[in-house]
Amino acid sequence: MDLSFRFDRWFDRLPASPRDAGTVERVVVRPGPGERETPDAIRVSPAAGVEGDWWPNDPDGSAETQVSFINVHVIHSLAGEARRAPLSGDNVHVDLDLSEANLPVGTRLRIGSAVFEVSDAVHRPCAKFVERFGPIAAKRVARATRIGLRGRGVLCRVAQAGEVRVHDRIVVERPASPPDA
Repeated sequence: MDLSFRFDRWFDRLPASPRDAGTVERVVVRPGPGERETPDAIRVSPAAGVEGDWWPNDPDGSAETQVSFINVHVIHSLAGEARRAPLSGDNVHVDLDLSEANLPVGTRLRIGSAVFEVSDAVHRPCAKFVERFGPIAAKRVARATRIGLRGRGVLCRVAQAGEVRVHDRIVVERPASPPDA
């Protein structure tokens, strides 16, 4: 039996998200290990990532992994209930198509007064993700990521400091295509 087909069907059954303008459904701050807060708004900056978030926002020194985004339909399907969704650890839960085809590296996301830029860092399920949601969930998001759907979400850097609120509109600004040579 082809297991990849089973995982692809899971993703295909999720509600479709908008491509050009989405919404923020939840914001999450991790004030300490294992702790989650879901305020109405977060402040972000190029220097600190999500203000008040303990997670090392720049583990590799590149500032490419400051803020993590996850699709709300993906995390709700894995968490089983909305109250468990913040356990993913992602800072911004969105109703937006996060696929590589829709948000190539360099795409800017304008949300509230903040601007984010999609990085080339791959967001993979960690051991805590597997512990909280199970190995099948980790396999599903890993498979979706391998085929360009970014099942685990997308990592961004903060291009402009600002505030992001629940229900804010997300405006997608894709990089200009290079002229034909």
